[in-house]
Amino acid sequence: MNAEKTGATGVLSGHRILVVDDEPDALSYISTVLEDHGAETLQAGDGDAALELARNGAPDLITLDLSMPGKSGIEVFTELRSDQRTRHIPVCVITGHPELRKLIYERPASPPPEGFVNKPVDERTLLLNVRKVLEVPAHHAKKA
Repeated sequence: MNAEKTGATGVLSGHRILVVDDEPDALSYISTVLEDHGAETLQAGDGDAALELARNGAPDLITLDLSMPGKSGIEVFTELRSDQRTRHIPVCVITGHPELRKLIYERPASPPPEGFVNKPVDERTLLLNVRKVLEVPAHHAKKA
């Protein structure tokens, strides 16, 4: 639930991304990868914090874990899509339970998530999906 800004420039520079995951290691890893490529991250470890940061933190993208105690990622996604303040924010689902993909993509009342990544997450796949959702061309990628 803290906002961190890096001085790094990279393919995601200028983008604020809300990372939602109840696993501290996953939250830290995903945030670090995004920050290493220039993004500013907001972090939420549960559904209620995620909704508050989505409404007040003005993220350009939300990465959302589906399996969380309390308010699940599916419930968070449904609330995001039904709220005028957050319905426009693209969502990239990140889950270790790919069978849940069917549940979230078949919801009739809301458009499906803009991205989907299976756990375990690797840097290349995460960046590819985030760039695609944010429509950041690959040729702007930071040279290694």
